[in-house]
Amino acid sequence: MANHFDLHAALTLATQPGPFMTMTLPVTGIPATDRTQFKSLLKQGKERLAKVAPDRAWSAYDEAFSPFSQGPLTNGSAAGLLIMAGPTDSYHYWLHTPVAATVTVTYQPNVLPILQARDQTSDFDLLLLSQDAFELAQVRSGRPELINLPVDAPATLTQALGSEQRGRGRWQRSAGDQTHYSGTGSLDAAQAADQRNYFLMVDSYVSEHYSNVNQVPLILVASASNQGNFRKVSQNAYLDPVVQLVQNPNLAAANQTLAAVTFKVSEQRHQQATQVRHDVYAKARQGQQVVQDLGALATAAVQGQITKLWIRADATQPGHLTEKGEVMTATALSRQNNLYNDLALLVSRLGGQVEVLPAEAMPTRSPVAAQLQLRAAMLH
Repeated sequence: MANHFDLHAALTLATQPGPFMTMTLPVTGIPATDRTQFKSLLKQGKERLAKVAPDRAWSAYDEAFSPFSQGPLTNGSAAGLLIMAGPTDSYHYWLHTPVAATVTVTYQPNVLPILQARDQTSDFDLLLLSQDAFELAQVRSGRPELINLPVDAPATLTQALGSEQRGRGRWQRSAGDQTHYSGTGSLDAAQAADQRNYFLMVDSYVSEHYSNVNQVPLILVASASNQGNFRKVSQNAYLDPVVQLVQNPNLAAANQTLAAVTFKVSEQRHQQATQVRHDVYAKARQGQQVVQDLGALATAAVQGQITKLWIRADATQPGHLTEKGEVMTATALSRQNNLYNDLALLVSRLGGQVEVLPAEAMPTRSPVAAQLQLRAAMLH
């Protein structure tokens, strides 16, 4: 998954001389297939560079690609490889989301694949909770992994409260040949108190040792009744109030079911993000803060007036954005350059948020749209 570091590296690379050749290679794990695809893309890239930038010798770019010409084209469970090379500097990173086979030659580094990968996945934790036990999993770069809880974790109700449970008046429970209860009040009330105390301990433990450390959303996977009871007592600021998976988790086979659980949660989070995006767009449009015209977009980007920029993943627009906000199409390089990439780079560099999204996740049918800062919208 692309992250802040990847974008920062690309923005740093953009300060170096261009043009830049960017390759995205799908990783199938089949050596012959990946090698053939790599060679084909490399050939296309060389030919395109020679055509649009004949003054740039290939030797300046070869160092960035040569380690992969003979070396391995896999890295763990990576689903793709991105290589971004200029005549003086380059960098690469591995993607953990599917990627199309592409090669581009642009004025500036092609950051659109980085932004698209960053928007496709995001990190979160999963709390798999039953009435008397829990498991915790981390989802990073789209990959779930069950956490091996330490021995002092309240992994089960018995571990957390002991064989003799208190905190419910005079009730006691002891485990022996038979389980027996004594005291006042109903057995149901005693069990409810035990569960409440247990949920309090789980919430405190997960908050202190994981959520407050990782600072990522916590998604609760539990039955409807356990969802309600846990949320009543939870003080975890990272517990997602909307996204939840209402089902009894199979804690005995958590590793085997983790992928399916992660997929369902990711779908919910994607739907939530899409709805939020549509709401933000609608409100911005009502306040006349939305711009879709390319000329106005270019001017606003150069002036640092764009708060959010939405770009459809497959969208291209020939042209190069100059420092003055003009769109240049006079040269071979500018005519095959993607103007949307230039906009994305500039908006990111000036602190705006850029999202590269599939068509169904876009808040508008336009291939590109921007939300202006409030003051800029008033002057627009």
